[in-house]
Formats: sequence, structure tokens, C-alpha cells
Amino acid sequence: MPQAKAIKVDFSKAMPVFPLASTVLLPHAVQGLHIFEPRYRQMVEACIEQAKGDSVLSAMPIAMATIDRTSPARSGCKPILKPAVCIGQIVQHERLADGHHTIVLHGVCRAHIVELQEPKGERLYRQAMVRPIEPLSRPMPRMPEARRVLKELLHRERVQRFCSVKAVSAWAEREELPTHAVVELVGSALIQEERLRYALLECADPWERARMVARTLVGLESVMAGAEAQRSAEWPKGLSWN
Repeated sequence: MPQAKAIKVDFSKAMPVFPLASTVLLPHAVQGLHIFEPRYRQMVEACIEQAKGDSVLSAMPIAMATIDRTSPARSGCKPILKPAVCIGQIVQHERLADGHHTIVLHGVCRAHIVELQEPKGERLYRQAMVRPIEPLSRPMPRMPEARRVLKELLHRERVQRFCSVKAVSAWAEREELPTHAVVELVGSALIQEERLRYALLECADPWERARMVARTLVGLESVMAGAEAQRSAEWPKGLSWN
């Protein structure tokens, strides 16, 4: 996980919007992207121009949005976006020989789109005014009980059989990581269904986010228990589940 310095998002200015059909970035998580469309190549160039010196961490933040595929597409119109976005900071950037870009975005915070601004003049990409979903002045709760439950669930025998769980369970042991960050990281790694990931993104309550991740772990345990019940060694001769 790339280490990004803390940044202060300026919500008084419009920021570029990068919509994707199924990718949902979450705070504290990272997402690698290959940028090839001309409008989004222009967007990355504009963001990088804001950087001071060689540090991409000074680049303009990007609002990672999700396309609302439940709304009917309208001919000739830009896709409709879901209102919740994740503000991402570029932490790695490479300009390729063909003019494309590879970037890594680090999720900073969740926000809502207040005003969507369509391309105008030479600007090919959309931008938006956004507001934070969680009050910036409110400190995050410590949530020791949520931490305890997550650690217990992550280390259950059946849950540990999932390779994805083994890769993230150590995060819950890192005391320097606050519980709300652990919840985001574990949720990002384990919740792959777009609907559930978006629900995690738009949720303003850190306790409810912890419960969502806990339910996911309980679900994984149930899946493994069901798989164990179908072990072929225990089937009557000549029978299978197919």
C-alpha cells in the first residue's frame, strides 16, 4: 500500500471527475489505472500540472465516480453518475511513450457530487463541485470493539482458508492503523460486488461500515462451511452434486 502524505482537499473548487462502470475506490485503498482516452489523458495532464516539482502528491485530486447502470442510457448524452464519489490522490504516475498514462490513486475521503459540470471549451472531461460525506471537523471514533470483532473474524479457521483474507488479516494487527482505516482496507480487499462496494462508499457511519465488513466475513465463513459439506469423500457411491 503506497504511503501518501496527508493532504487537505479544497472543496471550494471543482475537481476532475473520472467515471468508471464497475470500479469503486474506497478511502485508504489504492487503485491502479491505465489512462488512454484523450479526455482522461487531458485530465491527468491537468492534474499533474498542479504538482510542485517532481512530486505527484501535489497533483490535483480526482473524484472517482461510478456510472449508474440502472438508469436508462440516453442517446448522445454522457452517462449518469451515482452521487457518491471517492476523492483520490495520485501517488504514482508514469507517462508512456504512446501518450497514455499509468497512475495509482490513493483514496482520501468520500464525498457527494453537488454540481456536475459538463466539458466546456478546451476541457474535454467533466468536473464537479463536491462536498464531504463525513464532517471534516469530526474526529473518527476509536471503535475498539469493532477492532476486536474484525480481528476475531479474520482469524477464524474457515475464513483464513481464503487467500484474500490471509493477505489482509495482518492489517488488523497493526496498531498504527486506526480501526476505521482497517475497515476500509479489509472492505476494499474482500468486497468485490459493485453494489456492496458502492454501499460501503456512500455510508457515512463508520460503525455501520464496520458491520458491513463483519457481515462479509461471516458470509465467507458460511461459504466455506457449505463447501465442506459437499466433500466428495462423504458422498454415497455413484452420487455427486452436479
